[in-house]
Amino acid sequence: MVVIPAIDLRRGRVVRLRRGDPEAETVYGDDPVAVARRFEEAGARRLHVVDLDAALGEGGNREAVAAICRAVHARVQVGGGIRSVGTAKELLAAGAARVVLGTRAVLDPAFVREAVAAAGDRVIVALDVGAGRIRVEGWREEGPPLEEALAALEAAGAPRFLLTATEADGTLGGPDLELYRRVVARTDRPVIASGGVRDAADVRALAELGVEGVVVGRALYEGTLRLEEVAG
Repeated sequence: MVVIPAIDLRRGRVVRLRRGDPEAETVYGDDPVAVARRFEEAGARRLHVVDLDAALGEGGNREAVAAICRAVHARVQVGGGIRSVGTAKELLAAGAARVVLGTRAVLDPAFVREAVAAAGDRVIVALDVGAGRIRVEGWREEGPPLEEALAALEAAGAPRFLLTATEADGTLGGPDLELYRRVVARTDRPVIASGGVRDAADVRALAELGVEGVVVGRALYEGTLRLEEVAG
């Protein structure tokens, strides 16, 4: 299982939100490229970069995303506000290894089919789950039930899923193991977990569930988890 450090971008800075709340923001740096290089030096083979401004409809950090992709050898998966195949292609051309589709994919599974036709296995579909339903539009609105969305997205050809427990995200309170266990049992597609990881024990618990990888943010920034403990 691969541990994937998260680099969330807002107004050009590296931040973390608590449970996706833009009002609960902690700033961890104003040089995203330096943060990416630091993670790579610590052993990261993949990075998870999210353009929060694009996701929230408040602008974008496209230049910072491209700069990260140019600066590291680690494979970068990019998400946040990708609502067209054209945007996905632009990000891939800028150096992203994979693109993460969220709101539009969940609300319009045909978009997933179109994106997969254009980019194949370089597509990841985000399932941001709160109270059994998918959260959309930067987690501000409620979407379809998890099981309904999962079935529709599988039928549309989603190659893999990024599954986030929104209530746990950014809390350091531990991952929602039951959520990941349930989804891994329901799909034959690879699942990447995200949300709530605090330490190496949480990473090991997720590995035992059979997830392909885990995105980790605040734990790495706060030092409750060292990438060197789990990178491999």
